[in-house]
Amino acid sequence: MNDRDVRRSAWEFLRDVERDDSYINIAIAGLYTRLDSRDRSFATELIFGSVRMRALLDHFIDGMSDRTIDAETRSVLRLGLYEALFMSTADHAVVNECVEMAKMVIGKARGAFVNALLRRATRERVQLMEMSALPLEVRTSHPRWIVDAYRAVLGEDGLEEELASHNTPALVNVVSFEDLSEQIASKSSLTSYGYRLKVPPHEVAGIRAGITFVQDEGSQIVSEIALATDPNRNLQWLDLCAGPGGKFAFLAHFLDPSHLEGNEMHPHRAELIKARTPHHRISVGDAREASFKNAPFDRILIDAPCTGIGALRRRPDARWRRVEADLKELISLQRGILSAAAKMTKVQGLIIYITCSPHVMETRAQVQDFLARHKNFSLEPISKELLPTTSREQISKTIRSDGSLQLLTHRDGTDAMFMSMLRRTA
Repeated sequence: MNDRDVRRSAWEFLRDVERDDSYINIAIAGLYTRLDSRDRSFATELIFGSVRMRALLDHFIDGMSDRTIDAETRSVLRLGLYEALFMSTADHAVVNECVEMAKMVIGKARGAFVNALLRRATRERVQLMEMSALPLEVRTSHPRWIVDAYRAVLGEDGLEEELASHNTPALVNVVSFEDLSEQIASKSSLTSYGYRLKVPPHEVAGIRAGITFVQDEGSQIVSEIALATDPNRNLQWLDLCAGPGGKFAFLAHFLDPSHLEGNEMHPHRAELIKARTPHHRISVGDAREASFKNAPFDRILIDAPCTGIGALRRRPDARWRRVEADLKELISLQRGILSAAAKMTKVQGLIIYITCSPHVMETRAQVQDFLARHKNFSLEPISKELLPTTSREQISKTIRSDGSLQLLTHRDGTDAMFMSMLRRTA
């Protein structure tokens, strides 16, 4: 496939994702089946990069034109501008190929407009890329509410570095309980069973066989901490929000089916988990209402539905799919799941609450609200002894004064995972 065809495939992919309301990081597997390794890399950078930097690219586009721009033309312009400003393609190649592609997919008239704007952008590149005067949310390409959410956690110290880290593609990390060769992967310095792939996931036999699975190191860290609360592997566990299944699969490797069961609200996600862990029981139901014959439990893991703004490196469209108004419904859902878990936790048992978001309302405020409503629970500090031995000193610095854990991408190189443990005392 020539580069023009790859650009067209990228544009068509983004059009279809928008139309179908799909997730880019999931849907892109279908595109990969039609591309060789070189084209796959080119398409990935175009697609993920133009989506990540959407706010900045739109700022440039709107600053160079006073006309109303339809969605199809804007998508072409985002791809072309991203390639011109952030990739190493020669200017004439970007302009010529993008314009020819535009003529094919949106017509000659709009193609002429694309030509004029891209030529201007390449002439004015130096001025465009002088971004120091732009608002932080524009130059780092984030919605303002996400900037404010991270500011509430970090203040100004490290804020821009954290936001910038979301625009750097994440390494592909996997969990493997069998050693992987140095040709395939390097051992993680943060986790006990993690590897950082050197090859595409589809080339790893263990992934194809289902015995190795992709999982960010942040999720690996909280999974290890959770498991470490059961050193003898003989407690009764419930994973109340088991989808998409990475943390459940980690626990299932160590815990007998009689000691671990899971619940997932969405049937298709439950089927994916069952395929990976066929011997463990997975039920389908609303976590706020589900009942389990093995209740009460010693450990209830809640990997709570959340905004997902801690994983923006890997989910480039998440920052645009969510809006601040979503918080109200998510906070209510998290609150209901925590309350349901409280009724099923044994005395001296633990609720292990995890979110892939550092937002205060989904993390510290949610925990404080739970404790205010449930006087028979107390906050259980995450002790240093529970941390992965490979990175105990490093990860111990992520534990907050209240004993909860908050990973950050720019500091820790992981998704921004939050974890808190709640002990039932009576």
